[in-house]
Amino acid sequence: MKKTLPFIQHQSFVFYLKSFVFFNLILPIFCCVFFNKNMYQIHAQEDTSGFFKPETQEILRFRPEETKEISIASNVVSDANKQPASITVITAQQLKYSGARTLSEALMLFVPGYFAVEDQDDLISGFRGLAPDNNSKVLFLMNGNSLNTEFFWGPPDALLNSPNMDYIERVEVIRGPGSVTLGQGALLGVINIVTKNGRSETTGSSTLSTSVGKDNFFSASLSFSLNIKGLKSYTNITGIDYYGQEMRREGWIAEQGNQGINGGKVADMGHRLRRTNNFSLISQLEYKNFTLDILKSTQKRDLYNFYRDREVFEQDILSVGLGYNFKITEHITNRSTITATQDNYFLSSLSGVNMGGTGENRYGFKSIFNINELIPNNRLAIGFEARMFEMGKKNSDGNNFIANKIGTFDALTANDKLTMSYQKNIQMWSIFAENFYSINKQVDIFGAVRFDNHPFWGNSISFRGGAIYTPNEKMFFRLSAQSGFRGAVGLHYSGGYRNDGFLRATNYSQVEGAGIPLNPSNPQLGNEKNINSIQPERITNLEFASNIKFSDKFSFNGTFFYSDIQNVIDVGVIYKDPNGFPMVNIGTDVPGDWNGYWHFKNTPGSFSQAGAEMGLSYTHPKFTIQVTQSIVRIITATKEQNSLAQSGSSMYLASSADSSLHHKAFPEAVTRLNFMSKFTEKFHFATNMIYYSKWYSPSGDKANGGLVINTGFGYDFTKNFQLNLNVKNITNNTNLYPMNSNAGGADVSPGTAGWENTTFWVTGILKL
Repeated sequence: MKKTLPFIQHQSFVFYLKSFVFFNLILPIFCCVFFNKNMYQIHAQEDTSGFFKPETQEILRFRPEETKEISIASNVVSDANKQPASITVITAQQLKYSGARTLSEALMLFVPGYFAVEDQDDLISGFRGLAPDNNSKVLFLMNGNSLNTEFFWGPPDALLNSPNMDYIERVEVIRGPGSVTLGQGALLGVINIVTKNGRSETTGSSTLSTSVGKDNFFSASLSFSLNIKGLKSYTNITGIDYYGQEMRREGWIAEQGNQGINGGKVADMGHRLRRTNNFSLISQLEYKNFTLDILKSTQKRDLYNFYRDREVFEQDILSVGLGYNFKITEHITNRSTITATQDNYFLSSLSGVNMGGTGENRYGFKSIFNINELIPNNRLAIGFEARMFEMGKKNSDGNNFIANKIGTFDALTANDKLTMSYQKNIQMWSIFAENFYSINKQVDIFGAVRFDNHPFWGNSISFRGGAIYTPNEKMFFRLSAQSGFRGAVGLHYSGGYRNDGFLRATNYSQVEGAGIPLNPSNPQLGNEKNINSIQPERITNLEFASNIKFSDKFSFNGTFFYSDIQNVIDVGVIYKDPNGFPMVNIGTDVPGDWNGYWHFKNTPGSFSQAGAEMGLSYTHPKFTIQVTQSIVRIITATKEQNSLAQSGSSMYLASSADSSLHHKAFPEAVTRLNFMSKFTEKFHFATNMIYYSKWYSPSGDKANGGLVINTGFGYDFTKNFQLNLNVKNITNNTNLYPMNSNAGGADVSPGTAGWENTTFWVTGILKL
């Protein structure tokens, strides 16, 4: 695996690298030291109560309406009180004291309806009871720019499962579908990171932080901020190394056999829980009407549940986004962005053997015209978006293959015989419109529609409509309907995973011609049939949301939803006992070394669910406390979906012993408590709790839930120096973690040893 930064070998990125170094490193330091020698003194005079006070005042709250702006749910409305969808905002201060190891863990602590579910080789972002077999049904953005890969995995692992959260100003999460504003991939939910920037600085500053903790956790972070003569810049450079915890020999890893070279069980392979090595460089620059976003992140981590030799996953992503705001007339403005992303993936064994990888390039253009008050009390947005994906590229190591077992392949021919993804370019485009009209001070109505075009699955229309009623300053009510969709991932169309048995879409019509018997011992049953083409998975969602302020300190917020899910995209398998029927080629695809094929498919029928996400919050000058409860239940399911659940073959559903349907591997009732305080001018304290009593395995068995409590402490020794302590899982909860289905694996009803034992880390923060 490469230890250097592979993107610097590509001349197309040299310009961005040079620009970054000058504008975001050299220039801020020069200005801080030479241009204004007294700027820190000036800044200190303005911050009369300590350098952490503005941040604390900004974040000692949980009420959604107290966050000033939301940037992802609507193209016309940023006011948090007028959002047309369910949004949770997590702030930098909450992240600092969360005790969360990764961003995904932080989302679990603060976002009602979100839960990260384990599977054999990934950590799945689940929303409202739905946790698929990879993350491609969740959309991930940074400053509004999409970072999802089209090939397979979806959101960047190097950010979603990264311990680095220093650069984050806030995280905005849409709970439920967001396709009408953001398109394909925003099926289950949307995660948008808003990075810190230089706007809040008087002139400039820099911050150095270092963390050390149990199990050889080490982190070092350096940040620069600048705001001078129209130039606003923020840059964060962070390196993290965490050895991880020894995995408890329980549940899945103790039962599942190791199919790698050493045999035994998964527990014998030497994985470490949450072992991670991460480097990231993140920068945002604003000058007049231009913005420049630069992301560079490399992360390597253990796939600690996996049972083959490609058990270490590394991602190296570089993304550049350029935006421009243009005022056309008094009523009409335009915002256009161009993005380019280079994504490299690497697979290896714990012993360091190269097991493959692939690469993908992505390009995007988006332009939105906002027409405000041309008609009194009306706001309109019209936009266009185009995206192109270049799949099947070689990664920066020159590889595009995937191998499962050491010693079974020749590295010199692997790119030809074990191709991970064949080269294919996909171009998608969409047009969209959104309108928001205020009938009077109490009533607003809104609507939106989006048309998406894809070269393989065709066209899709998403919609949203509803009304907001605000009878007074203390009450807010919203009734809305919206839809979301996700087509099959790019691998389905490009083909790949050669010799691992993946069957691509163009060969679905070749199955019958291959003459594969349904039952080799009874040929009269006939042969395997052709597979139907895949349609996008869809969710139609109805919501009623309310926020009631009983007083200036005490409030209630609740969202009640009903969803209908159709065309569920799942994984199918064609397998025969090799002693009875040695598998044959299907069209241009060859069987896997396990004598079978796996493929994507739509499962028949549909199901519906309903749920609630409710919270009570109390805000005091010295502290804020919020308690939330999320509940989701299966309401109805067609005969086909019920049958799949009973056989343990459903993507989302499990059938329990009494034949009732439940969400598979997803806790259906979760309680969260978030407490944050600043009892004295110098002392900060936070506690975050998540509790769920049970969950249901893919086979329908009821498993014990868990109670996890994290705490965070902070003390301001001086205006420029703070020391923090985070303690994770102080209850030392070791109940087995919810785990989803695993292809070819053993029963996963006991789950996996996914919760870290009680652990801690200490962070020192110095403002220079």
